[in-house]
Parts: sequence; C-alpha cells; structure tokens
Amino acid sequence: MRKIFKIFIIYIFLSSNTYADTFIFHEKNNDGTRFFDIKFLFESKHNVRQNFDLLTDFLKIQRFNPSVYETEIIGRDGPERVVLKTTFRNCIHFFCREMIMYESILSYCIDDKLHCVINAEVLPNQESPVYSGKTSWVIKASNKDGSKISYKSDFVADIFLPPVFGESIFKKTINRNLEHLENSLNNFNFF
Repeated sequence: MRKIFKIFIIYIFLSSNTYADTFIFHEKNNDGTRFFDIKFLFESKHNVRQNFDLLTDFLKIQRFNPSVYETEIIGRDGPERVVLKTTFRNCIHFFCREMIMYESILSYCIDDKLHCVINAEVLPNQESPVYSGKTSWVIKASNKDGSKISYKSDFVADIFLPPVFGESIFKKTINRNLEHLENSLNNFNFF
C-alpha cells in the first residue's frame, strides 16, 4: 500500500500544472516525430518596449530560460531579422541532453508603447531534431502600467520522451521554464 501511495504522489507531482495560464499539447506522429503546441499568457510590470528589448536581447536570453545553454547570432538581415542558433540543455539527475535549434526571427514594434511582436520560424538543419515550427510573442500594453505577454509555439521534433513519466517530465520542464520567465522578467532591474 505504501508503494502505491508513493507512486500516486509522484504521478500527481509530475502531472500537476504549476503555471496557471499555460496550455501544453503533445502528440506522437506515425513517423515517430512529435508535435508540440505550447501557449501561455501573463502580465508583466514592465512596459511593452522594456519587455521587447529584454526578449530580443538574444545573446542574453538564457537569463529568462534556464534550458538555454548558449545562443549565437549566425546572420542578420537588417535590424528586424536575425538567424539564431540556440543550444538547449536539460538535466535530470546525472543525465543531461542537449538540443540545437535554428530559427529565423522577425521582431518589430507597431507602436513602442502599445504593441510589439516577435515571430520565429524554425530552419531545418541536420544537427537539430526540430524539423519545423513557428513561435509568436505578442507584447501589448495592459490596463495597468505594465504589459501583457502572450506566447504561442508549435513545432515538430524528433525528441525521445521516456515511457510512463516522459511526457509529465517534459511538461514540468516547460512549466518550470515559463514560471522562471515570468519571474525573471518581472524582477529584472533596469537601473
């Protein structure tokens, strides 16, 4: 009975959602790849332009995502378009895994005070398990002095998730990263 209780507690812990306004969908495709759809929304105490500047400081983006190990700008096409190579590293106990992703990112503001957008599209590459995908950040002024940040990402990747707890661990990692993003953005000191 004690073992069943422990397994039940572990399952509850791994499947619970720590981030309230988050949607994470995952599906295994017939070819073995996986489709991911992630959405979240949160309020920030900083204004639109401040959040835009922080989220487009690509060489320091690991401040806001603990899974990002390294970023490298490998190309630019004007001030608004960047090609970015991101190396992610996640560890569970002593087992660590790295994943590389290439993206073409278009970032612009419609109005610095009201509305900024960051759109990224995955660039397929042999060293990356991510085959395709799109990500969109929309930063809008909120009724308060701050801003509202929404994020939507869907992508197809060849990522192995261990059976039984793999999906729960993946969701827990995403939730941890989103919670870290919200907290680190809101606690960022501009002075």
